[in-house]
Amino acid sequence: MKNLFTLLAAFLMLAVNINAQDAETLLDKAVSEYKSGNLESARFELQQVLQEINQAIGRDILALLPDELSGMQKVEDQDNVTGMNTGYAGLFVHRNYAAETSDASIEIVSDSPLMAGLNIMLNMPIFFATDPNQKRIKVDGQKALLTKNTIEDGSASYDVQLAFGSTLFAFNCSGVQSEDEVTAMLDKIPMKKIMEVAQ
Repeated sequence: MKNLFTLLAAFLMLAVNINAQDAETLLDKAVSEYKSGNLESARFELQQVLQEINQAIGRDILALLPDELSGMQKVEDQDNVTGMNTGYAGLFVHRNYAAETSDASIEIVSDSPLMAGLNIMLNMPIFFATDPNQKRIKVDGQKALLTKNTIEDGSASYDVQLAFGSTLFAFNCSGVQSEDEVTAMLDKIPMKKIMEVAQ
């Protein structure tokens, strides 16, 4: 069993840029707990390793995201790769962009509960006939759902959702002039590279 853990650790540390010593320490703890019959603790230590790996993947994804979108600069101190929910072990990446009159955000979340509904909508065009504010678009060649929301003051905000594997990509922006500006921002996001890193 220890050989399996060691092989898994070696593979995962090569696949992502994590602190090898920290991961090895956690795996050693997991093996020790497993050998002593404490399966719950062994599982906890393995979950810690997976969380470290997901955070490393998240940092790699943040490095792929542009620093600027349509005049909005990234708000680096709000970058997040840990998630907000205690005990959440999946991939979670968040970045905000801001300018004087506009803002945007990107979130990438694995195992999102929104995945099933989004996949149905993207694969059944009948849904788009009933709502003129929703349409299918392509982001780096991938099908996505764009939703226009009209705000009380008459301005608009836009939401874009894209599903790949078990992961949801969500882009939100407000204070932009048009759908063309939204798609121009999305064209700057290397979705295929993000998908490769995230999967």
